[in-house]
Amino acid sequence: MRKLLVALGVVAVGIGASGCTSTPSGTSSTTSTSSRTAAPTTTLAAVPVTGSNNAAAQAMEAALGHGRSRPSLHYVSTSVGNGLTTTIVGDVNQTSGTQTIVVSYQGSKASMVIELDGQEAYFRGDAAAIEVLINLTARQSDAAAGQWVSVAPADSVYQSTAAALTVGSVMSELALSSPIRGEHNAIDGGRTVTEISGAWVGDGITAKDHATGELEVSKGAESLPVAFSGVMPATASAARFAENLAVSKWGEPVHVSPPSSAIPLATILKSTTTTTVPVVV
Repeated sequence: MRKLLVALGVVAVGIGASGCTSTPSGTSSTTSTSSRTAAPTTTLAAVPVTGSNNAAAQAMEAALGHGRSRPSLHYVSTSVGNGLTTTIVGDVNQTSGTQTIVVSYQGSKASMVIELDGQEAYFRGDAAAIEVLINLTARQSDAAAGQWVSVAPADSVYQSTAAALTVGSVMSELALSSPIRGEHNAIDGGRTVTEISGAWVGDGITAKDHATGELEVSKGAESLPVAFSGVMPATASAARFAENLAVSKWGEPVHVSPPSSAIPLATILKSTTTTTVPVVV
């Protein structure tokens, strides 16, 4: 999810230029695709996690560890910045997953679907979304638009394409950085959660950005992440960026069926490579 931050300025230009207003180019092939309706969070009286900053970090690691051991989960991420709203709905298990990404800008939309099945990743979407999210050139994105494209582990864009498509990779995106502290308990959606605060550092966000995050974890012997929120304040050269992510449907079946046919990314790259032939006089 955080990889989208570094592309905010480019995607605004890409979506505006393409004028696309399409809906997602594919549908999730999982059994769990509905989004979680966010309920207001009510803050209770301050209750320390255990009384030390180190304990707050331990509480976070315990919740993320319990999450990593679960067979599957559903998540909905919404980020806002630079005039764009990006929504990602994902369903993942331990080795595979699918996500639908929709980016809205000034009434226009670009969208794509990304799937991971074991070691093979696939994407299908609009040219504007492909150019920014997969980091292809405009010519390559136009050639790939509207059809399933397979991405092999040897492809340079594989790691970014396959991000947040397994339980473990989603958990890694929820981790806070030091200083980590436990602040208080709160009521979220009718249940009591513990709120843990810290620095927000990840793909496209560094410590110099002074971003902060808050992780809500459920109470109990095996706590689990419930929600994450992060804010990167505005600077002279960058707009304010905020992300909210909700996790739910732990353990519900998630089955990913790869597309019946797909064009290898290497084939598209080869077909769109321009070769300059010297002129013989």
